[in-house]
Amino acid sequence: MALSKGIFCLEGAWDQNRDLTNRLSVEQQLRMFEGAGICQVIHRDVATRPEFEHYLKEWLKRKYTPYPLGYLAFHGSRGTLSIGGTDVTLEELTDIIGLGRARDRILYFGSCSTMAAPETDLRAFCHKTGAKAIVGYTRQVGWMESAAFDCLLVPKLLTAISVKPVFTSLEKDYPSFVRRLGLRIATTKWATGRTIAEAVAPSLAA
Repeated sequence: MALSKGIFCLEGAWDQNRDLTNRLSVEQQLRMFEGAGICQVIHRDVATRPEFEHYLKEWLKRKYTPYPLGYLAFHGSRGTLSIGGTDVTLEELTDIIGLGRARDRILYFGSCSTMAAPETDLRAFCHKTGAKAIVGYTRQVGWMESAAFDCLLVPKLLTAISVKPVFTSLEKDYPSFVRRLGLRIATTKWATGRTIAEAVAPSLAA
């Protein structure tokens, strides 16, 4: 049986000391989804910003339309991803993607605090790139908690026609996860979790 929608995952090194014996990776969990018939998976390890830009632009090509969920698994901070030892801001990420090139796709920031950016920045990113939505966290996230939550979140993102019900259902059924991780979803018109974001970054929340 052919699997339906897929995930295109780019993942950075989690060990700050670049210890190559460290095998921590989201790939095993994504392969579990694949083995369970939930989705197809493309996974690439990314060590440098040029690699990141190369693979991200590959994902935007028409042939990868069956992979509408872009999972960016990196260290992060408020409004940024850390790639190859450098910070990439949402504005820079917009320039890498290009105007309207992420139409009908969802970007999931599997990183700490990236979604604690101002609401105006999150919505502007979606508007400029054409992304259906961006998803991620406003808080520091633990590895085990985020891995467990992926099992609840990722299948919903893959099948969602509208992303707002995704947040609503998760907040209703798993409120502890949602608030501990600071789950936030944004589109061109709205962003959820305003109060969560304010708790993390009161000076920046829009």
